[in-house]
Amino acid sequence: MPFHRARPALAIVLCTVLALLGACSGPDVVARPAAPPTPVEAGPPPEVLSAPMIAPGDAVPLPAGAPVLTVTGRIALTNDAAVLLLDQATLDRLGMVLVTVYEPWVKQNMQFQGVWLADLIKLTRPDGDARTIHLTALDDYQIDLTMADAMAGGILLATRTGSGGPIAVEDGGPTRVVFIRGTPAGSSADQWIWSLANIDVR
Repeated sequence: MPFHRARPALAIVLCTVLALLGACSGPDVVARPAAPPTPVEAGPPPEVLSAPMIAPGDAVPLPAGAPVLTVTGRIALTNDAAVLLLDQATLDRLGMVLVTVYEPWVKQNMQFQGVWLADLIKLTRPDGDARTIHLTALDDYQIDLTMADAMAGGILLATRTGSGGPIAVEDGGPTRVVFIRGTPAGSSADQWIWSLANIDVR
């Protein structure tokens, strides 16, 4: 899987090639419309694997293992000074869901297990004036989601592969964000952030 930081470079190369092709076209060349995308079969609906064992208002202990995600910003729930540290075991206790999504970077259906991002945000008890969810990857790639989009549903914080194993860093782990089909916030492939390190509620 390519690093996020390679995306702008790829876009520049594509734009340069397209510009050169356009410069070489003569006046008699008629542009052909792009071929329609290959239809993608819809996957099965999300499947609930386990009910939440931690609810909003519950305390979240410090990680017993290595933290895989840090939540910061305008949140009321913390377990280490002003931040919330989460390990794999704690994330598993937030209610696991299995989803099948069309992954735009590998261009195929893939399965992931994880917790709904909206449920995680609710757990942190965000400030009522918070408007943005700022996400940062291990390689410092960053995206923003509006609070409205994050809470609307359809966005999974994937923490495991479809078979239940951990997601290796080289495969975009240990956590990543995926969007079920039809979720407007995921219409741009650039929003599919992987190797997520930090969620900042702003």
